Amino acid sequence: MPPLIDIQHVDYTQGTTKILRDVSWQLDAGAHWAVLGPNGSGKTTLLKIACGYIWPSSGCVLRGGEELIDLREWRKRIGWISSELVTQVPKKDTAVETVVTGRTAQVGLRYLPTFHPTEAEFAEAHERLEAIGCAALADKPFGVLSQGERQQVLFARATMAEPVLLVLDEPCAGMDPGVRERFLHWLDAQLAQPDGPSTLFVTHHVEEIMPSVERTLIMREGTIVEQGATSEVVTQAIIESAYEIQLAELRESGRRRWPIWAES
Repeated sequence: MPPLIDIQHVDYTQGTTKILRDVSWQLDAGAHWAVLGPNGSGKTTLLKIACGYIWPSSGCVLRGGEELIDLREWRKRIGWISSELVTQVPKKDTAVETVVTGRTAQVGLRYLPTFHPTEAEFAEAHERLEAIGCAALADKPFGVLSQGERQQVLFARATMAEPVLLVLDEPCAGMDPGVRERFLHWLDAQLAQPDGPSTLFVTHHVEEIMPSVERTLIMREGTIVEQGATSEVVTQAIIESAYEIQLAELRESGRRRWPIWAES
């Protein structure tokens, strides 16, 4: 099978500023990647190009082996989960109502002439929550859920569209350490399931890369510094170079890597 996404020698320029420079990268179906890099490194621009929200200034992007022109159907097959999306969901909507909106990418359940959820769709939304171990959240208002539970509900919402790709854009932002760890261990179990969609996990924190995320892409100043197996890419030397900061140690524990920053 051809790669799900194949980015070939892509540049992206905005005004007089070159944001991406000669970027090449492939995402295979079913693969899970972490994306690391300091602010301004080009991570968000790369994601938008990969997901079809902006066009590159030069280079080529193949999706499923084809250079698609109409990307509207492609975008419908992507589930995007972010801390920003959490703030947009109406607090009064229940978890199951939030999940059912994933069918048409609404944010907040609104009964429109062109969209009226059926009993079958609500039944499927309940099944999606049950499948990820969150059936007990179904009738709770989104506003009373913990930050970790909200991200779990958004994960279920994303699966309603049968996505080929899930993008988790800093999903742990704002979580306290306990909530974050519970969410990450839950997420690791979900990504370890066979036949799931490909995943891009964007984070600033090395220790959030769970064992199921077996490949990592590191960016700096619009270029890819390193890409490949997480065990080979997330090293002390590469992290120090990418972030221009010295580590005292990059410690491995629980099949994760934990940076210990050096004293300034």
